[in-house]
Amino acid sequence: MRAFHYAAAALMLSASTGAMAQTADRIWTGGTIITMEDDAMRAEAIAEDDGRIIAVGTRAEVMKLKGKGTQVIDLKGRTLLPGFVDAHGHVFLGGLQALAANMLAAPDGDVTDIPAMIQTLKEWQAANPDVVAKGKMIIGFGYDNATLAEQRHPTREELDQVSTEYPVLVIHQSAHIGTVNSKMLELMGYNADTKDPEGGVIQRKPGNTEPNGTLEETAFFAAIPMVLKNAGPEGLKTFVREGSKLWARFGYTTAQEGRAIPNVANVIRAVGAEGGLAIDVAVYPDVLVDRDYIKANQSDTYAGRVRIAGAKLTIDGSPQGFTAWRDKPYYDPVGNYPEGYSGYAAANAEQVFDAVKWAAENDIQLLTHSNGERASDLLVAALAGAQARFPGMKARRPVLIHGQFLREDQMDSFKDLGVIPSLFPMHTFYWGDWHLEHTVGPQEGQNISPTGWARERGMIFTSHHDAPVAFPDSMRVLDATVTRRSRGKQVVVGPDQRVDVITALKAMTIWPAYQHFEEASKGSLKVGKLADFVILTGDPTAVDPEALDTLRVAETIKEGRTVYAMPAGRRAEAPPADISPMLHALVAGGPGHRHEDGSECPGDAAIALAALFAGADGRQ
Repeated sequence: MRAFHYAAAALMLSASTGAMAQTADRIWTGGTIITMEDDAMRAEAIAEDDGRIIAVGTRAEVMKLKGKGTQVIDLKGRTLLPGFVDAHGHVFLGGLQALAANMLAAPDGDVTDIPAMIQTLKEWQAANPDVVAKGKMIIGFGYDNATLAEQRHPTREELDQVSTEYPVLVIHQSAHIGTVNSKMLELMGYNADTKDPEGGVIQRKPGNTEPNGTLEETAFFAAIPMVLKNAGPEGLKTFVREGSKLWARFGYTTAQEGRAIPNVANVIRAVGAEGGLAIDVAVYPDVLVDRDYIKANQSDTYAGRVRIAGAKLTIDGSPQGFTAWRDKPYYDPVGNYPEGYSGYAAANAEQVFDAVKWAAENDIQLLTHSNGERASDLLVAALAGAQARFPGMKARRPVLIHGQFLREDQMDSFKDLGVIPSLFPMHTFYWGDWHLEHTVGPQEGQNISPTGWARERGMIFTSHHDAPVAFPDSMRVLDATVTRRSRGKQVVVGPDQRVDVITALKAMTIWPAYQHFEEASKGSLKVGKLADFVILTGDPTAVDPEALDTLRVAETIKEGRTVYAMPAGRRAEAPPADISPMLHALVAGGPGHRHEDGSECPGDAAIALAALFAGADGRQ
């Protein structure tokens, strides 16, 4: 069988007219090469010239392209694959994990309880006195009440132990919830008489209406601009550059900014125009903020490695944070929730139908964040109505983002509507136990991120990381998609939803390239495509599936050029060794953004943070 694959791969080489007359810039050989092309999945060598693949096949055939100036690179037994394509993430915010105190639990951090959280914040404050003084902020990112020993959010009084002089904000790992100290509540004007904002909740102390410090959705988003309002133009550019570097360290040659406002999109484009991006970035601005901007700037081609690829719509919130909009009550929600609580919407039906209709009539690809069943019911209805009037919308490949809580009939509807499910299997690792015990329960929890349902219906799907909700850790994405093993109790969450390694790799390469309308140039190793590669320390198809997360990205190559090489002795996912330039760049001041009519912009955590770093003075 392997001989057949190599023979077929050799045909890929000879099929390129005049290929043998070329001389390669670089040839890679000496290891495993996985092409993601079904008719020729394995190859012995691959050659590149001027950023494009000119040969894939046997070593003997490919080496015929070696000239005097050809660099022959020995893979030394490692594995080369197509560069990973980000199906959904927020590259602009990639620097947040380096900026903030690390509130993550193992394996990404050390916060196991609230005292450890308080101590980590104090240590971060002591280590960054200039940043705290200039930025007037103390911020932590990534805590998860599901992994804290107390099984709850911290309180304002506990964060007051860190500081009563400066505002303190700790952001939940979902990025849909945050907890603040008393100083922050005072600056925000939140008190016992403050009403909950539309689409959000100010949690209260038991028995009264005094805020306890924990804020959900829009109530939380309002905190962000006030905490980091001093971010300026160079700080914004630093985030873009550092975010793209972080993605490259995990093997991504195409990144996504999965929800932007025009200010943020323009910063990304400015960095690209300055030559500051080593990898491509596809940007999806918020369809509820500025549609004229999207329509005027949408493009199928990159300029400075950036393109406005379509639009983003958000219907609801976070599944693990109990803000996703369900069609039934949550199983056993942890917190002060009323009987029968089922979450809530972030956008109303009129907004959703209007946004989907606008995308259809303007031939704009639409990515829609929908986690709960009621949110997906609304999306299905809006898409069906729009496609009845504009049948061409199906060809624009509408995308479901997340889809954590789905019914099988909804997957059937998405297939009929031509929707590509971009799913989030890493939830089974980070929050598998939580889903089984608290969000949807032991039965429905088996179908979190239902990749198996998609394959049963002959649908493609894509897998994403939603960074900075989690690190853009490609091997963690791969591992979770294949094994679905939870990090806490080590149980398999939904055995029937597991897929094989090649399918999981397709969901990170050729299928997200298709999702982005870039399958002709990315996603597989084929003559004529871009020489976008990732080199792994081992062969994911040869190791025990339970060891997939031990593989590392050794090198990332964009159009033939190395953009990341793992330093000796450092884990690939390690944060930058010196984050002080980034931190200092983020305390310089910048302009603001609101709707054109001056109203505040609703939305989810990603847009809130994006709006913050654009200097927004209203909710985003």
